[in-house]
Amino acid sequence: MTTPKLIRTAGVRLAALAAGLFVLCMLALALFIYLNVRQELESQLQGQVAAETRQLLGDYADDGLDELRHDISERLERNPGTRLRYTLQSPDGVSLFDRMSLPDTPGWSRPVVGNGPRLLLLTTPLEDGYTLGVAADTQSVSQTADALRHAFLIVVLPMIALAILSGAIVSRRFLSRVERLKQTADSIGRGALSARMEVSGSGDDFDGLILTINTMLDRIEQLVHDVRHVSTNIAHDLRTPLGRLRQRLEYLSEHQASDKMRARTDDAISLLDDTLNTFSAMLKIAELETGVTEIGKETYDVPALLEQLVEIYDPVAANRGGEIVISDAAPISVTGDRALCVQMLANLIENAIQHNQDGVRIELSCGMEDGHRFIRVRDYGRGIEEPDRQTVLKPFRRLDVARSTTGSGLGLTLAATIAARHGAGLHLSDGAPGLIVTMVFPEANAMA
Repeated sequence: MTTPKLIRTAGVRLAALAAGLFVLCMLALALFIYLNVRQELESQLQGQVAAETRQLLGDYADDGLDELRHDISERLERNPGTRLRYTLQSPDGVSLFDRMSLPDTPGWSRPVVGNGPRLLLLTTPLEDGYTLGVAADTQSVSQTADALRHAFLIVVLPMIALAILSGAIVSRRFLSRVERLKQTADSIGRGALSARMEVSGSGDDFDGLILTINTMLDRIEQLVHDVRHVSTNIAHDLRTPLGRLRQRLEYLSEHQASDKMRARTDDAISLLDDTLNTFSAMLKIAELETGVTEIGKETYDVPALLEQLVEIYDPVAANRGGEIVISDAAPISVTGDRALCVQMLANLIENAIQHNQDGVRIELSCGMEDGHRFIRVRDYGRGIEEPDRQTVLKPFRRLDVARSTTGSGLGLTLAATIAARHGAGLHLSDGAPGLIVTMVFPEANAMA
């Protein structure tokens, strides 16, 4: 299966959707953890700044501004490395201790000092015009957030790759089963009614569906076999009494004194012959389709075969003012049942003569085309419209223009069955004017 076709399949789309949803869930989870951890770290810093501010304000309320300065100085001397930042701003704007510009509005803010990190600052006004500011450095929060982002990249990216790989594997297994089902269905559609879909043994929904389909196919095969058996038996059983009836009609025709009665008897014999031919064609088609009769495997010269057919049918075509010729005969030979091939071509030639206007020209040809050997019968008659070309290959299907002529509607069906029995294809195309019927042999069944 090619890559573009693989991408367009429902299994790949479902796998891609599942992988996409998994990736989105992973990203949402990572974002949730990242934001919550960052928020928790900032909340801890904020609580630390608020607690320190409350303690300093308590000392200020008890002992005044001098005690507040003393407490801040002690804190700066006791924790010179990892400490909070303190600013005491006088009414005239002079800052003591850490140099931080305090905002005019008290409360929480996030200023940046020079090129340094962002601070988490709590500003509190005092009674004598001074302003107290306590801040914590958020660099540790940023470093932790960076570490989390890197960790998520290390974890999430492989998880995304694993999700895509898992989706591809699942879709490949799914598509392989679908492809096997499709191949089996194609075989059944081509007439191999004995083909069955393979059960994996996993007991999943696929196996349940396959078992149901196989049961249905068993029933269809049995019904088709019964229909073929009944029709074949009818044709076989009726052929014998009809043959006896024909003999009696011949006897009556020979012993009729009246020319008028003899002519009517001959007409009845002709109608009976058409019926017998129909039964013979039905039996031959049934034998070929079921494979009861083995076909020959001789290699024969196709141009010589065409010359023989022209010699036989040229007088028949001439009786209706037409002609049959060989337009092109490349030196090829094919392997198969020569008698069946003669019968197939004879049916095609008779159809061209019988179902066209008088004076029709028929051309036979053979050769190589696109690496395959072919035999072609072309007429310059009425032709068959494109929608009807497959219809006429089915049993007892006749076009309206052919209903006024004799025949059973099995000639093209028998020709197509003979071609299929040889592994060849029978193709009908427009001759503009007329009809072109081409039998294309596969390489395995054609020999130079």
